[in-house]
Amino acid sequence: MTPTLNVLKETVKRLIYKGNIRGLERILEKTHKGDIVAIFRYLSHQEKIKTFQILMDVDIEKASDVLYDLDEDLQLELLRSLPLKEAVRILLTFSTGEIAKIIDKLPDELQKHLLERLEEEEREELEKYISYGESSIASLISEEYISVFEEKTVEEVLGVIKTAPPDVEVVYIYVVDKKERLVGVVSIKEILTAPISVQIKDIMESEVIYIKSDASKEEAIDIFRRYDLFILPVVDEEEVLIGVIYIDDILDAITEKTTEDIFKMAGAQEEELFYTNQVLKIAKLRLPWLMVSVVGEIITAFIISVFDFTIKEFLPIIFFLPLLAAISGNISSQSAIIISRGLVTGKIMENFKDFMYYLLREVKVSIVLAFIVSFIVGVIATFWLSHHILGLVISIAIFINMVLAAFSGGLLPYLLLKINKDPLLATGPIVLTVNDIFGILIYLGTATFFLQYLRI
Repeated sequence: MTPTLNVLKETVKRLIYKGNIRGLERILEKTHKGDIVAIFRYLSHQEKIKTFQILMDVDIEKASDVLYDLDEDLQLELLRSLPLKEAVRILLTFSTGEIAKIIDKLPDELQKHLLERLEEEEREELEKYISYGESSIASLISEEYISVFEEKTVEEVLGVIKTAPPDVEVVYIYVVDKKERLVGVVSIKEILTAPISVQIKDIMESEVIYIKSDASKEEAIDIFRRYDLFILPVVDEEEVLIGVIYIDDILDAITEKTTEDIFKMAGAQEEELFYTNQVLKIAKLRLPWLMVSVVGEIITAFIISVFDFTIKEFLPIIFFLPLLAAISGNISSQSAIIISRGLVTGKIMENFKDFMYYLLREVKVSIVLAFIVSFIVGVIATFWLSHHILGLVISIAIFINMVLAAFSGGLLPYLLLKINKDPLLATGPIVLTVNDIFGILIYLGTATFFLQYLRI
């Protein structure tokens, strides 16, 4: 944080502490919205609510801009904490597309009152956005763009640009035919340097990169990355231009996706960020993942009980169970993360042949690692317990476990993808639980197989 922002933050905190509302109003009125957004995360929960309520009273439009620019977790923290009437009032300043991004994460009562306050046309449009699903680009589509007919002259287009709303980013002008279908694009630079009598169709670029309205956010992110775009036009099934997607919305989508992926890898849910002090709701969100681990470990406990005769015969065999679980869990997680990220980003194709190439690569890497690790652990076990057969058994068990852990860790993301589930789910408790079950089974099964030699 810069010294200027730090002074602003401390000033806001001090004014709230002293109850100097008038002074806080003057500060918020003069401060740029970007600076208010920058200090918001450093305020306490109560300071955020107080500051935002005062900002709404001072300048509802600035408050709307600040709320829109905040990270989603802060947006929802504010909306959940504001009085119902105030939350509805600020949300009504948003477009239906902006509301669609967060409405499913708002309390039911707030959703109900908001929908009641919307005009019928806006309500229908919002319901349409929601019906597309959270992964759709529908909520990213903006109607703030300029389009002109292909017969227009440069002079006429310049007139359109001059009368455009101030919020429209005038970087590209989209060209449509009489049926409103997208046929070309022209940059503002080309328009400013062309003769004013030339028709726009004579200077436009007819090869336009666009995206269909039913596409996913993943597809949009991929197109922006591939072509290094600033704006991406959106067309419907008949190629009629219906809007554009701006780079800042795509960056938000990338951040949102990254956060979601991290939560999945941790066996948690992003929604936890939106429940500030609601411990029971957070616990409810985490419980399903925890139960996956509980059920898996109960199965593991049952497997250990099945091999109780082996453990009774040679108790030191269980000394290495934690080590086994840690090593095989680590290698299975690595394999699952590499494969799942490859599938999600498109670096690994969904076809079986391409997937098998990367899976076998993971297995080959695990064989090298397993050889080194199993040899080291086997030698240590031999000298520690003065039993060379035990050292060999442990070495063999660890080798088999590491190779199979890499295989199962890489296979699970692909199987989840084939049943239309997010491959990243395989990087959390699922892969670790599956690995524990089969790891313990293989380890004790190997020891049982060599039991007669362990008695020597």
